[in-house]
Amino acid sequence: MTPKRGDVTLEVVDDLRGTPPIGLPLPPIEPPDGAGEPSLREYLDAILAGRWIVAAAVALALAAGGAYAFLAAPVYRSDALVQVEDRKGGNTFLEDLSGAFGEASPAETEIEVLRSRAMLGAVVRELRLEIVAVPRRFPVFGAAIARRHDGPEVAGAFLGARHGWGGERLAVDRLLVPAHLLGEPLALVAGADGRYALLDPDGGRLLEGEVGKAAAGGGVELFVSELRARPGLEFRVVRRRHDDAVAELQSLVRVAEKGKKTGILQLSLEGEWASGISSILDALSRAYVRQSVERRSAEAEKTLAFLETQLPVLRANLDAAEAELEGYRSRGGNVDVTLETQAAVTRAVEIEKAVSELNVEHAALRERFTDEHPALVALQQKLRQLEAERLKLDGRLRKLPEAELESARRMRDVKVANELYLTVLNKAQELRVVKEGTIGNVRVLDAAIVPVKPVAPRKAAVLALSLLAGLALGVTGALARRALSGGVEDPDAIERALGVAVNASVPHSAAHEAAERRARRERLLLPILAASDPKDLAVESLRSLRTSLQFALVDARNAIVAIGGPAPGVGKSFVTANLAHVLAEAGKSVLLVDADLRRGRLHQVFGQERAGGLSEVIAGQLPVLEAIRGTGQAKVSLLTTGAIPPNPAELLGSERFGRLLADVAARYDIVLVDTPPVLAVTDAALIARHAGVNLLVLRAGKHPLREISAALRQFGRNGVRVHGIVMNNVQLDRGLGRRNAYHYQYTYE
Repeated sequence: MTPKRGDVTLEVVDDLRGTPPIGLPLPPIEPPDGAGEPSLREYLDAILAGRWIVAAAVALALAAGGAYAFLAAPVYRSDALVQVEDRKGGNTFLEDLSGAFGEASPAETEIEVLRSRAMLGAVVRELRLEIVAVPRRFPVFGAAIARRHDGPEVAGAFLGARHGWGGERLAVDRLLVPAHLLGEPLALVAGADGRYALLDPDGGRLLEGEVGKAAAGGGVELFVSELRARPGLEFRVVRRRHDDAVAELQSLVRVAEKGKKTGILQLSLEGEWASGISSILDALSRAYVRQSVERRSAEAEKTLAFLETQLPVLRANLDAAEAELEGYRSRGGNVDVTLETQAAVTRAVEIEKAVSELNVEHAALRERFTDEHPALVALQQKLRQLEAERLKLDGRLRKLPEAELESARRMRDVKVANELYLTVLNKAQELRVVKEGTIGNVRVLDAAIVPVKPVAPRKAAVLALSLLAGLALGVTGALARRALSGGVEDPDAIERALGVAVNASVPHSAAHEAAERRARRERLLLPILAASDPKDLAVESLRSLRTSLQFALVDARNAIVAIGGPAPGVGKSFVTANLAHVLAEAGKSVLLVDADLRRGRLHQVFGQERAGGLSEVIAGQLPVLEAIRGTGQAKVSLLTTGAIPPNPAELLGSERFGRLLADVAARYDIVLVDTPPVLAVTDAALIARHAGVNLLVLRAGKHPLREISAALRQFGRNGVRVHGIVMNNVQLDRGLGRRNAYHYQYTYE
């Protein structure tokens, strides 16, 4: 049913914990199961309570990740493919003498060849990589801005003419420096009309020059082929040691075989200069191909030289054999031989030819390998087999008639010498052709291309990792904050540990916080929350405290209520002023006594002056009735601190103070005394001895159990009993839809 206009508005704040009235003994509370182990819900509560820490950590991490993604230089990657072919095949002579050239190198060997100092040194010399010439950039963000410059013209000066902001270019073809300037940064300052000046690291002028003309001075030789820059702009020019440039390139170039035993090698390089890395890979590929060709050509030349030394010997042997045969025939020794003898002679010629070829091959291999090499061992085994066959054949020939044997021998010698000479002559001709038109066993499959998109930094991945890192850092910070603070927020934990009832949990009031900020900003009087917003939950909690307090005062020895706290900043003055207002609403006459003679500020809450208050009354300088002032609420009066005395503890411990409290307690229904922090000074314990009810105000989440226990012990040492605890500034929303301290609001709008 919808209420009509004028219907009564009902607000109830229920305390389902069943807290007994102030002063009654607290019934034993059984701790819940697993009370010593934080649950997942409690962890989530801690994270939600520290959500601003998490949000700040995420924001910082994202800002750092975004800054890195913006400022980090893009890294490009380029690659090339080369194929190392089997050396066998494609050449008859190389097939015949495959052992002389060796077998194809394994991929691991070729990889080391590619990454050798000799190979990379040729690339460094070809591309002049030992010379570094870059524009001077503004620190931190200058390079990032320059990379984003788009246009044919040089960017204008932004923060000084010395720095480049994009579009600058310097090409140095030659730079020779003395030994003491190797690796030292020199400054090349651009001038007008293509002129420039070169400065040493200390700023001294080494030389002046012009683009396209050689310049020398100070032991430095320089040739600049291109200079595009504003006058006054500086370039950093360094001539590195050759070995340093080669070592750096060795650390950057990656070579790996694609697949197993494919003979295809992938060359890859990463760097900030997109066109530069592709140029380096192309130069390396060319150098590798050139080295392969030169190596094969050198092998062919070496074998040809060996064969050319054998040709005169073989020719002399052939001439001698032919002359011997002609002389034998002229002496009438020409005898027809049988077919069997001719076959034996032919076989003997073949054996001699094979033995001679193997000897040539053996001699070539001996120059490259030791006698234990498998190729040499195999050749020696073949030679032994042929020698055995030759001996067997010689035995057959010796059984022939003398004339036929002699004729067969001379025919055999001529044929063998002729065959050997022609074979070596033909192979020498083949090697001459090979030497002049050598094709290496390496070819480039894919040349390097200029990359368009960088491979790093991956901005999406960087931001995602930054987000995760921020979340992790924020959650860790929130949990660490909860663990390090040690402040108690659960009233049940206080009751279980200390045996003192928590009689009220005053929730955090957003309205009071906003009013306090506005009053501080505009220098206005801070309104009493119970008067400005009586429906606020904090006020309802104080009404619940009022009910408990009224029951406690029935059995109390007087109507004096001392309100203290363990430390400053817990909200005693807020609780005291608003509790006085709700007590006055119930028809009670209330006197507020600001007994904090060190830092009391109740007078500020009500817009009063400090002077003319409690300290003057205790000192006998002012009657109590003249010191008591009105507050704007008909039933609430105020006794301020008065002038801050040098001896507050002595005044509060005097008999005059006790008689003063007894006097005002007889005039008012309830006297609320705002006391100093008990752990800071002894004043609170001195005041509490005169009170019928003592309340301890705690700020939720601020005090560890040890601090609360120390405050109670401090009261106990002075013979004072704390009758109840008021939890102030309780955060109702603990996350996950739960409400702290079991507060609910039930109202008709």
